[in-house]
Amino acid sequence: MAVKQHVTELGHSQPKYDIESMSKMIELIAMLQANPDSIPSNATSLKAICEEIVLHLTHTPASREVQEIKLMKSEIGKICQFFRDLEHRTPEHYGDIVSTCLKKLYKHIITEDEVSNYGSAILVLIDKARIKPGVQWILQEAENSNAIKKIFKTLAGWLETIDYAPDLTTWVVEILNGLRDQQKNDIFLELSLDIIHSYFKKLSIPLFQPKLGPVVLCILKSIRHTPAVFHLIVPKAPKALHDLNKSPNSYDLLLCFVDTLSALMLHFPVYDNRYKELEECLQQYPRSDNFRQALDVPQYKQYSFQNIAVVPTNAKVGLVNLGNTCYMNSVLQALVMTKQFSREILLSRIDEPLFYQIQKLLALLLHSDRPELTPRALLVAARPPDFVPGYQQDSSEFLGYLLEKLHEQERKMYIDKKPWNTHEGAQKLMAGKASGTTNSSSGEESNCYPPSPPPTAIPQASETTFPPTLIQKTFDGKLFVTYQCGVCGSKSTNLDAFRSFELSFPEPTNMSNYTVQKLLDFYCSSEKLIGDNQYYCDNCKQLCDGERSIRIIKSPKNLILTLKHFQYDQQRHTRAKLMNKVLHDEIISLRVVPELEPASIVRYSLYAAVVHAGTSMDSGHYYTYAQDKPDCWYKFNDNFVTKVSVDELHTLASPNTPYILFYQLIPTAGGGINSNSLDLDDDMEPSVSLGTAGTDCQLPELEDLPLHLREIVHGDNQSYNEEIRSESRKKIQQRALGINKFVLPRNHDSDKDDPPPSSCGGSSVDYSNRFIY
Repeated sequence: MAVKQHVTELGHSQPKYDIESMSKMIELIAMLQANPDSIPSNATSLKAICEEIVLHLTHTPASREVQEIKLMKSEIGKICQFFRDLEHRTPEHYGDIVSTCLKKLYKHIITEDEVSNYGSAILVLIDKARIKPGVQWILQEAENSNAIKKIFKTLAGWLETIDYAPDLTTWVVEILNGLRDQQKNDIFLELSLDIIHSYFKKLSIPLFQPKLGPVVLCILKSIRHTPAVFHLIVPKAPKALHDLNKSPNSYDLLLCFVDTLSALMLHFPVYDNRYKELEECLQQYPRSDNFRQALDVPQYKQYSFQNIAVVPTNAKVGLVNLGNTCYMNSVLQALVMTKQFSREILLSRIDEPLFYQIQKLLALLLHSDRPELTPRALLVAARPPDFVPGYQQDSSEFLGYLLEKLHEQERKMYIDKKPWNTHEGAQKLMAGKASGTTNSSSGEESNCYPPSPPPTAIPQASETTFPPTLIQKTFDGKLFVTYQCGVCGSKSTNLDAFRSFELSFPEPTNMSNYTVQKLLDFYCSSEKLIGDNQYYCDNCKQLCDGERSIRIIKSPKNLILTLKHFQYDQQRHTRAKLMNKVLHDEIISLRVVPELEPASIVRYSLYAAVVHAGTSMDSGHYYTYAQDKPDCWYKFNDNFVTKVSVDELHTLASPNTPYILFYQLIPTAGGGINSNSLDLDDDMEPSVSLGTAGTDCQLPELEDLPLHLREIVHGDNQSYNEEIRSESRKKIQQRALGINKFVLPRNHDSDKDDPPPSSCGGSSVDYSNRFIY
């Protein structure tokens, strides 16, 4: 009777979690084991007892004293035994008990700041054969990547300290395998970089060798797209091998590391002395004849040699980092998802070098079978003159230069009296074909390009008579900038075109969070020109206090916003990065006041964001989130592209900060666009050749592309498939020789050029090889 009373108290005890309460709970468990008849037979009571045990295990602070650790090892062993006994005594309820405890543990891990190491004992409930399904349940249950990261970091943290679950290593490895199998490449890499340093360092301690060794091997064998992880541990590898060799129980683990490190050195060749010490160290240990097969495990790409087919890891085509070129890759992927820009470029016939290169790249990004492309030709054509190859550059500066150069080349075409193009011309051609008036001699070619108009159709007067360029139609707006002198009250007004807004943060306030809408409103508000920022008044002939105000008269179809996350340090001549938290509004509004028309509000929706990762604006890494269609977002991280939720963008943590935001105009309820946002010139029709702006504009299908672009795509895909077949045949031949290395062909444009060194924080690879594994 007394035991049952204690059991009732255990299931309804008050929250108090310390060593003393833990000891009392363990005493009650010992009483239950000594009196099996006292164990409740109904599932509700059993689950209540187990939930209370979970609460004690997860909340009781773990002791760091050696004697107490030994004592708790023994005491918690009694709890583990109690869990095992339940499976035999109440098999009909054990499934519910396991589910209840696992869900309780999962909830505490993702909601609590810290979970006690004692919580690892709960994993004893699941035997080794059920760990993989348990991990699959966790990965499915996790609402976002942050939850997955929290769970992994908790279990990995337990593993490298004091844990109370004998199979915890298997849990950590299976989570990594699950992330790899589900193509969550960025999360896999991020978590690996978080733990690889400390794990590898602790391989010198015999206690941790069997626990951490398999996790390190799993990471090294799986991450073969970038040498970042491998190169991180190369300097520490000789000491780790020496310590493993001293431990008699770790000989098999030592051999695994010798084979894996040897294979990785061949996989990531370098032309300096980085591997010299490691090579000398490896010569001291035996190596398997087939050591190359150490890397023959599933990684990010799944191959089928029977059908000679490749299922690429990327959700979309990625771009290879050619040595700190993430600034270019991130911008290009955002522009691809700017549907009006892509469509206008792909359906244009502008005979200029940069247009041709970007047209070809866009076509391949949208329709290539390759998982990645090498944009070296475009880099040469689009790199600003002051951008030194191999050095880190600013993505916003590159974007501005690229758009201006495209605008200038198209305008040059008009000045040189070259045939003018654009999608409107194609529509006129099709209309001519329908009426039988077309004079095109090539049936296939006539579906691609509009006919050349007579010379008189080319505007020859002032520059303002030229048709708007596709950059103007896609990104440009117009505004009045008014300056008013604070001394004489005179005003001066200028009409300017704008292609983007650079949004600054207000002076330090009590605000902890900002929104894009508030930053935009702040930009559009009047500004006092005082102090070092005084205004030169033509009337007063001197610097005066004044006020600057803007009035937007035409809104762009695509609005680019650059968030100025930096302050310039006058003394050090550097840009210090601001870590302000910004809430990224998916919908923003802009007040437009056209001349002689009433004011209106236009609305924009977010479709792309270039993110800067790093603590300084002069270094770091760029990657992009972009939307293809409603509720369909992708993360473009150089040559890796994964499908993600927009929540991942909204929950970015410092030092990851969105730098360039791309918004598209939302059509009005009637399906059209506000009249003030149409690109109207006196002698031009409205520039709505793509239908309406915003979500109604779609990227062209392969069959919609001009003939020469279709031929480029088909030709490159045929070459790629032939390369795959060739590599597959080599794979079969090499198996007989004990060589098991298969390489994935890469688009290799201008291979004669030596690529610059890569050092940015992206997923860069060693580009001395033409192929990526």
